[in-house]
Amino acid sequence: MKVIPLLEGVYEVSLKKDFHYVSPDLIDGKPTEGYYLIVRPFLVQIGDENILIDAGYGGEEECEPILIKKLRENGLNSTAISKVLISHLHKDHINGIGTWIGEEFVCNFPNAQIYIQQKEYDYAIAQTNNSYNYERLEKLKNFKNIVWMNENEGDISENIHFEMTGGHVPFQQVFWIKNNDETVFYGADNLPQLNYLKYHAAFKNDVDGHKAMEDRLRWEEQAKNEYWKILFYHGKRTDIKQF
Repeated sequence: MKVIPLLEGVYEVSLKKDFHYVSPDLIDGKPTEGYYLIVRPFLVQIGDENILIDAGYGGEEECEPILIKKLRENGLNSTAISKVLISHLHKDHINGIGTWIGEEFVCNFPNAQIYIQQKEYDYAIAQTNNSYNYERLEKLKNFKNIVWMNENEGDISENIHFEMTGGHVPFQQVFWIKNNDETVFYGADNLPQLNYLKYHAAFKNDVDGHKAMEDRLRWEEQAKNEYWKILFYHGKRTDIKQF
């Protein structure tokens, strides 16, 4: 099993949740308003399977999605992605699932099965805040390759297990990918950075910060006992931690 971080970039996020791409050199600075945010999907390869974990914000360079460019730098076309695992539908995790071509929103991964929790979708489209891109969420309903998930926990394949944990948002999902004696874990925004393990705290930007904190404590213990490899989507300097 091979894990490849696909750094989309660093964004300046305003208090109104507007995203602006900035130079990675600015990550140690402090914006005048809001904060800087790393966006880093992951590619996991098992045999012929190319599994993408979350889809990024959808930033572009020279009219091409940065995520597709990153895949190409690693020897893959976007058509080679076989599965896309979506943790939740905040725009920095889902926008990159597609691209506007004229007035049409086209899937960036046409040969993949895209796994999205139905409860998360229903929740997301009922909200009225700038954490979501409602125009793109509406377009998702036209994609023929989405697998709408309704279970709270289960197996996507013999290698992929999911659990709907809540915490950051009520219906967020997390994923375990296993192959032989290796376990890769993705805790999404309940565990977005390594330093979240250092501070046993409930964070205000979570819908249920105490639930997210309890999850982190449980996962850390399991990771140490079972030698997990943990992936950090928003990690400032650490993208993968091997326990």
